[in-house]
Amino acid sequence: MGRVGRALIWHEFVERTRDRWVLVVSMLFALLALGVGLYGSGAETDAARLTGPSLVTLASMLVPLVALVLSHDAIVGERERNTLGLLLSLPVGRHEVVFAKFIGRSLALTLAIGLGLGTAIAVSESGSSRALIALVGPTLLLGLAFLSIGLLISTCTRQRSTATSAVVVVWFLLVFFYDLGILGLLIATDGGLSQSLVGGLVVANPAGLYRVQMMEAFAGPDFLEEMGIRAGLPGGGAVAFLWGAWLILPATLSGLLLRYRKIA
Repeated sequence: MGRVGRALIWHEFVERTRDRWVLVVSMLFALLALGVGLYGSGAETDAARLTGPSLVTLASMLVPLVALVLSHDAIVGERERNTLGLLLSLPVGRHEVVFAKFIGRSLALTLAIGLGLGTAIAVSESGSSRALIALVGPTLLLGLAFLSIGLLISTCTRQRSTATSAVVVVWFLLVFFYDLGILGLLIATDGGLSQSLVGGLVVANPAGLYRVQMMEAFAGPDFLEEMGIRAGLPGGGAVAFLWGAWLILPATLSGLLLRYRKIA
C-alpha cells in the first residue's frame, strides 16, 4: 500500500464519520444497546445471560444495516460524481482502491460498533461486562462481512439509487427473510430436510452464523436442541472458513470487477 492508498484510507474514514445516515444508525444502535445494558444491570437474574442474547439480536439486525449503509456508495458514488476515472489515474492500483475503501470504511464501522457495544458494557456490572466483551470480535466480523457484500453491490451497480435499493433488499433477505425461507422449506417438505442440512443452511448466512455462534456462547451448546434442532455449530476451522469466505470473496470480486470493467 503506497502513499496514495494510505491517504485514501484516511479520507474514507473521515468522510464516513461525517455521513449523517451512518451517524443516525450508529447512534440508534448505541441508544438501544444502552437501554439493553441498563435493563440487564437492573435485573435480579444473571445479567450476562439476559443482556447477552438481547445484544446479539440487536446487533444481528443493526450492525449489517450500518455496514451496508457505509459501503453501498463506495464505488458507484465515485462513478456518479465522475471522479472514478480521476481516482484511478493516480499512482494507485485498482485493487488498492478497493482495499483502501474497505479498510477506511472498516475503521468507521469499528468505531460505530465500539460506540454501540461500549455503552452497554460501560453500564453493566463487572462480572457481566467481561462476558459482553466477547461480543465485540464476532460482531465486528459480522459487520465486515456485510461491508464486503455492500462493496460488491457498489461495484456491480451503475447508479447510487440502484445500490441503495439493492442493499436494502439484501438486508431484508439475509437478516429477516432467510430464516423464514428455511422454515418454509421445512414446511414444504413436511420436515423431510435433515437436521445437518438445516444447520448448514442457517450458518451459511453470516447473520445466522453470528446468532448461532453467540447464542451458544451465552446459552450453552445445547440451546439448539431445546429448539428442536439437533445440528450444532460446525468446528472452529469451518467457522473460520465461513467468516473468511464472507470477508474476502465479495471484496475480491469487487477488485476484479473494477479491474476488468469499463469505468464509465
